[in-house]
Amino acid sequence: MALPTPTPLVTCLGHVTLDVIDLDAAIADATDIVGLRLVERTQDHALLTSNRRRAELVLRRAGEDAVRAIGLEAPDATAVAEVAARVRRTGLALLTDRPSLPFIAHAVTLETPEGHVLEVHTPIPEDQAIRHGGPGIHPRRLCHVNLASPDPMACQALLSDVLGLKLSERTEACDLAWLRAADGRHHSVGVARSASPGLHHLAWEFAQFSDFMRLGDLLDTQDRLMVWGPGRHGCGDNLFAYYVDRSGFLVECSAEMEVILDDRPPSVIACPPDLSNIKVVNRWGAPPPRAWIEHLSRFAVWRETVALAS
Repeated sequence: MALPTPTPLVTCLGHVTLDVIDLDAAIADATDIVGLRLVERTQDHALLTSNRRRAELVLRRAGEDAVRAIGLEAPDATAVAEVAARVRRTGLALLTDRPSLPFIAHAVTLETPEGHVLEVHTPIPEDQAIRHGGPGIHPRRLCHVNLASPDPMACQALLSDVLGLKLSERTEACDLAWLRAADGRHHSVGVARSASPGLHHLAWEFAQFSDFMRLGDLLDTQDRLMVWGPGRHGCGDNLFAYYVDRSGFLVECSAEMEVILDDRPPSVIACPPDLSNIKVVNRWGAPPPRAWIEHLSRFAVWRETVALAS
């Protein structure tokens, strides 16, 4: 008997919150390279966005560069409450039910057994101007994250069972998996096998291929390099390019990701752990370098702090 298809309790990736040692450098990279709008800045934090949403990237001054939380946006308070109930039933750590941002109405923050911290929250207000000026690429939106996991099969199952994410595609050995939310993008969360848990990369959605040319030129003006790309992933069919930002986080710039709006079964593909099936990772042929494969940003040890002032 076939298992029921999960129903996503989250719509899309909501925000990424990062701890950074050098807040000024992190803001400069996000605005001058990515092209985000600086919505709010204090001595200890900054809110940035690429569109009408009030915040997509949250930077907090800290003593280390680490991931504080990955935000996943739910459609309403009922969905957030259901996530909380599933967390309690499965025995996961429910860290807090206080939203991390003052303009979020409802949220729960959970920690996976491997230490990934996920905040499931109601929608972030869309109260910013449609367009903004300034340097950088000006992407359309925050696109996805890829988590690093020593047990990707268990991590994938958790994301499906607790958040209702749908498996779009995985490799035969489950070393790589891609899960989608209700908006249908091939993946809002990817999972990759790694010796240690953490975040492999976060991604912004670009509008067109000329944006990748602009990215390369901007990095070149600062004597910096892309880590990998441009290319086109086999899984998700999206264009890609990667670079490391000033705080050491791996940033993907993505475009043209596949959208899946039906309940098709997940694709299972042959791809050895050494990624030697090159068409899976880059249909244009250039394999990922060691720096990309081994990159990892760890999650900070959880500590609840006072939510940012409104």
